[in-house]
Formats: sequence, structure tokens, C-alpha cells
Amino acid sequence: MSSLNSCPRRARNPLSATLSGTLAALLLAVALLIAGLSTAAPASAAGKDIVTASAATRTADAQKMLSLINAHRASKGLSPVKFSASLSGISQGQSDRLVKQEVIDHSNTFLTDPRAGSYTAVGEIHALSWQHSVTDLVTWWKGSTAHNKVLTDPKMQVIGIGLTYVDGSLSGNGQGWRLVGTVDSYGYANGGGPADARTTVAGGASQPTKVAPAAAAPVVKGYTVRGGIKTRYTALGGAAVFGQPTMNERGGLVRGGVYQNFRTSTGAGYKFLWSSASGAHAVKESGAIGRAWQKAGCERGWGYPTTEEYSAGNEVRQRFSNGYVAHWSRVTGKTWVTR
Repeated sequence: MSSLNSCPRRARNPLSATLSGTLAALLLAVALLIAGLSTAAPASAAGKDIVTASAATRTADAQKMLSLINAHRASKGLSPVKFSASLSGISQGQSDRLVKQEVIDHSNTFLTDPRAGSYTAVGEIHALSWQHSVTDLVTWWKGSTAHNKVLTDPKMQVIGIGLTYVDGSLSGNGQGWRLVGTVDSYGYANGGGPADARTTVAGGASQPTKVAPAAAAPVVKGYTVRGGIKTRYTALGGAAVFGQPTMNERGGLVRGGVYQNFRTSTGAGYKFLWSSASGAHAVKESGAIGRAWQKAGCERGWGYPTTEEYSAGNEVRQRFSNGYVAHWSRVTGKTWVTR
């Protein structure tokens, strides 16, 4: 389930900055940005809370984030962004800083770092997860108007990705952070930009990635996604978000419903359910809301999902067809239901 917040209660609201235009405009924007940065004293240094992750884990997670961002851009008719290891050095420094200072705010580093070069557009976004979930980070950004503007800015061409893995109990404030992510986005004139910009994290051609047609039905080990479930699965990001099918679609649910299970490479499990009344929606069975839904009797209890999980302040919520709304608190970690 979505377990993140780009602005904990203890921090000021984050600034999602998108800047473009002439040097004068950029300098003015820099001044405005610095004026709006958090000036509160940081919490005690929490560098020891940072957990070492293997190179393979970092590469896989960064690639997943790049794929999710580009799938989202493709859904808006936008060109994909490329990945830069040099720009990722800027982003990694920032995500590490957020954990060490136990804050979610912005500095001017992404504007002034020489590794960024002579850009014409720039933006930075942060988010954090209470699980080791890259999907949660991107889902949060997509659901926030200000952050989504950075993700879908047509001027952006190359991004850096910073991912900081955390032990789940910050030294200063005790918050259960598990993953902090930063994306720095840049646009350049006349094909400029970092020489190491690539279409994949691990390497690859410098040409833009071609997005597979939405109509293509994913097939893994003989399992096929089809019908209303395929339409919803593809629209929400497909395998990059929900993983691969672990079975073919099955029927036999109340009111003529059908379902299909999916699993990501990190082990997160999702169930897509479809009925003629509710359409197709996903439940994250491995999350707190999904587990509570199962204990309540699945579609026979709360009913079919009528939304995916969505953010509402410090909560994550999901609506179900029998009139129930499930709530999960990012602050307390508790799950409850209202009707």
C-alpha cells in the first residue's frame, strides 16, 4: 500500500520548483527559492540511520523509478526522460541530506551544482516511504499537483535519481522512514546536457525509449492479462507498477466478478478485481489496507474496490462498493474503516 508522505508533520511543506527561461529569470527564481527554503534547525544528524544497499538493488530501484516516470509521461503524450549518473550524484546528495537532517525541504544545490551544466529548465521533487517502495514515491508525486508538474513538464529531458535506504527509526524524531527519494529534472537547449544521459539506468542507447502500445497484452509464463483488468492495469502503469501476473483471470466471485493476481520483483502482491458495477480496480494485498480487506471477507465483506489507494492528508484511503472507506494513518500506522 502507499506508505509515504513528501512532507511529515515535523517538516514544512515541501517546495516543488520548476524553473525555465533566460538566465535572469533563473536568477530571480533562485532568489525566490532560497527565500522559501526551510530555516528550522535540523534534527540531530541521523547519518547512522542510512542503510547500505547493494549496487544491484540500487540499479533495479532506479530503473523502476525511471520506467514509472516515463510510463506516466507517455500516458500524457510526453517524450521520455533519460537517466544521468552524474545528475544522480546531485540527487543522491540531497536524499542523503534529508535523512541526516530528518527534514523534507529543498536547498539550492540542484540549481548551482556544476554537474547540472547550462540547463534551460530545472525542477526537484522529494518523497519518502514507510516501506522500501519506489512505487509509493512515484504514486505520491503523481497525486500531488505541484510534484506532478515536475514529472510531466514537457521541457524536462534528463533526470537524476537519488535513493536513500533508511533503518525505519530515525535517531532524532523516531519516524519510520524506510526509503527517501529525490528526482532532479533538467532541460537543455539544442540537444545539450550530460554526456552520460542514457535511456536505461544500467546503460543502453542514447535514443529515446519507445513505449509499447497500450493494446499489447502482457504474457508471462503463459499468463495473459485481458479485458477490463488489462485496460486498468495498463492505464495505471502495467508491470512497472504492479509486477507480472501470477495466474490467468478467474471468475466465480459474487455478482459475476473476476479477479487476477500480480506480484512485483520486490514481493508486493496486488489483486485486480472486476465487476460490471465497479469496473476494474486493484487492492494491494500485501499492504495494511489490503490485509484488513482480506480479514473483512474481501469482496463479500467491504465489497469490490471502486478506487485504488489514494492520499488524503496524512492518510492513505481506498473506497469499496459496499459503502466502506478504508483508512491507514502515516502517523500512527493504524488501519480503520468508516461507512
